[in-house]
Amino acid sequence: MAVEEPKKVEVEPECPPEPPVAATEEEKADVSEEKPTDDTKALIVVEKPTEEICDEKPTEGSINRDEVLAKVVTEKKDALIKAWEESEKSKAENKAQQKISSIGAWENSKKAELEAELKKIEEDLEKKKAKYIEKMKNKIAILHKQAEEKRAIAEAKKGEEILKAEELAAKCRATGDTPKKLLAWF
Repeated sequence: MAVEEPKKVEVEPECPPEPPVAATEEEKADVSEEKPTDDTKALIVVEKPTEEICDEKPTEGSINRDEVLAKVVTEKKDALIKAWEESEKSKAENKAQQKISSIGAWENSKKAELEAELKKIEEDLEKKKAKYIEKMKNKIAILHKQAEEKRAIAEAKKGEEILKAEELAAKCRATGDTPKKLLAWF
């Protein structure tokens, strides 16, 4: 089982009406021999040094009373000043906290405005993109139509030239002449 340290109890001394009597050697010896039998819960008495309380000696009644009253007034002023100081500190902290909260709310509202504006811009860009895509598809369709028309014209020209060549070949066979264009190639 662990041994606990003795607990210390602080006792404020009262102002003795007369100075303490010096202890004799026998009393000191008796005090040193007495030890608590149970060390686990021993109490040690610690006396605080006497400061202002015991320094006051009764001299004259009215002078002492005036000093005590002046001391009470001073303590009262100190207490009021301390209370005022705490109140002002509390007010300053509350004001700062409120200011920080309002700054946070302002930041959030501005952030929301910018996000809404960004979303609007994105929607506008999507609309423009869709519009341009539609224009490009229309241009591609027109281009395809023009290509089909040019192919049809080329096919028609090819058919006409073949028909013309066949007619010329039939005419040359009928007359027995050779085509004039053929000689130009050689």
